[in-house]
Amino acid sequence: MERSWKESVSLLYCLLDLERRAVGVRLIDSPEEFDRFDGIAMKRPINYCQMVKAASRGAVIKADSEGFACRSGARVLGIDKADPGNGQGENWARLGLYKDSVLSRQVRECLTYSSADKYGVALGPVERLDAVPDAVVLITNPYNIMRLTQGYAYHFGMPKSIRMIGNQAVCLECTANPFVTGDMNLSLLCIGTRHKAHWENSDMACGIPRKQFPYVVDGLLQTMNAMEGDREKRRIEEKFRAEGIQQDIRYGYNYYMDC
Repeated sequence: MERSWKESVSLLYCLLDLERRAVGVRLIDSPEEFDRFDGIAMKRPINYCQMVKAASRGAVIKADSEGFACRSGARVLGIDKADPGNGQGENWARLGLYKDSVLSRQVRECLTYSSADKYGVALGPVERLDAVPDAVVLITNPYNIMRLTQGYAYHFGMPKSIRMIGNQAVCLECTANPFVTGDMNLSLLCIGTRHKAHWENSDMACGIPRKQFPYVVDGLLQTMNAMEGDREKRRIEEKFRAEGIQQDIRYGYNYYMDC
């Protein structure tokens, strides 16, 4: 893509009416890189999804293994690979998440945990990070998730790596899965993150890997005239004007009116 990362981020905020900031996630390789990152280190452990919630509100933060209260986040991101209580789905079977231990083990084996060795994670609003993140996570409404899927489909066609089980939603489904597969994933969130991070019942989530992000945003732009109604187009045009973006907007037209 000829467009810069910064330009893609600006377009994202113009094209979608987001309730929260898009969150950039960087996986950190070493203590030295962790120390260099200009973010607030966790003073007490919190869940990874709570870190994402804080970043979606504007905070720039970082956490090493000790900063994760919920160990699932550290495990799926390759920060702490030890999984003594659930390596074969034992804990999920004990909790009754699946009908038996065989299915619990099968689910555990299918999940895309990162095999990379990582020291920690850094998060913040995507526009505030100095370096390009490994993934972008958006927690938003179904309309925006629909538009992101349409933007993805413009360049890539049918999504090929949509994997969700309503469990480990923000850490696994929205971060580790895109990082491992290199492909966008969607999530309906999970009961844990809805309880701990206090998302709205109407919220969904999307995780986009670094290489796909500019294309998904470009797809949003290319499908704007065909997909959006005039009310949304007026909102977008106002934001374009404020950002100095020149783009033709076709009013009184979209694909379902044409049909």
